Amino acid sequence: MTTKTILMILPILCAIALLFTPSTVYAHAGHNHGGGGCSDCNPPTLGVDASGKRQVSGGLTINGQTFDAEAFKQDLDSQILQIGEPVEITLKIYDNRGYNELKHVELNLGYEEKLVSGVMIPHHPVTIEWSKTFDGKTTTTVFDKQKLLKDVNVQVLDNSPIIGVKFNFTPVQKFDANTIVTKIWDQKRNANTNYFHNALDIISNKPAPVLANTLNSIQAKISEETTNEPTISDSPIDKVNQDVKCSTKHVQLLRVSDNSPICVDEYQASVLIQNNWAIPAQ
Repeated sequence: MTTKTILMILPILCAIALLFTPSTVYAHAGHNHGGGGCSDCNPPTLGVDASGKRQVSGGLTINGQTFDAEAFKQDLDSQILQIGEPVEITLKIYDNRGYNELKHVELNLGYEEKLVSGVMIPHHPVTIEWSKTFDGKTTTTVFDKQKLLKDVNVQVLDNSPIIGVKFNFTPVQKFDANTIVTKIWDQKRNANTNYFHNALDIISNKPAPVLANTLNSIQAKISEETTNEPTISDSPIDKVNQDVKCSTKHVQLLRVSDNSPICVDEYQASVLIQNNWAIPAQ
C-alpha cells in the first residue's frame, strides 16, 4: 500500500472511530447528570450536591418540623398526621442557576414495588407534581386514584438560588404514607431523588364506629344490671367497688365518669382503657 493511499484512508478511519465512540453519561447515588456537552451539570438538590457539599439546610419541613436532607435516602422521626387535618410539606431546593432553570418537582406519598409483567415497578398511592415549561408556564398534577386526599395545593416561592415549594393537602382516609419520595430536575434533565423513610403515620383521632357501638352496648348492659341490683343506702363508693366480684372471664374496671365498677371481657376492657373511658380497678 502506497503512502498516498494511506493518507487518503486515514481521515476516513478517524471519522468512523469518532462516530462510534459513545457519549459519556454520569450518574451516582441519587444524582443524574445529562451528558453530551453539558456545561453545567449540577442537579437541583434538597441538601448536598454531587460533590457532597451541603448547599441547603432544612430541605424538608413537615408541619413545621424541619429536617436536613442527606444524599439519596434517610430515616426520619415519624410525623403523625390526622385524618381531616390540613398538612403542609415544604421542600427547600437549591439550584445554582435559579428558578428559571427548575423544571419539575414531585412529591410521592408512600412507596412499594409491584410485580408487573415480571418486572418490579415502583408504586406510590399519591403523587403530586409541579412542572414548568421553557416559557414559564406552570401546572400542578395530582395522581390519586383512591381519592385519599382533598384540598391539594402547590405554592412556589422564588428566592433564587433557593426555591421553596410548598405542598398543602388534607388526608381523608388512612393509607400507608410511611415513605416520602421526592424527585426534582432542571431544564437540562439534571435530576435528584430522595427517599425519606419512616416519614409519615396517618391516624384517625376518632374511635371507630364498632368501638362506639361496643361502648353503648356495655353501658346499656351495665345500666340494666345496676337497676336490678338491690341498692345499698349510705354506702361509700369504695365499699361498692369491694362488693363487686367479676367472673374469671371478665376484668373489673372503674368508669372514669363516676368511679363506679364494671365487669367486661378483655377486648372490651382494652377499648375502654384506650379511649380513657375506664381505668383498671385496684
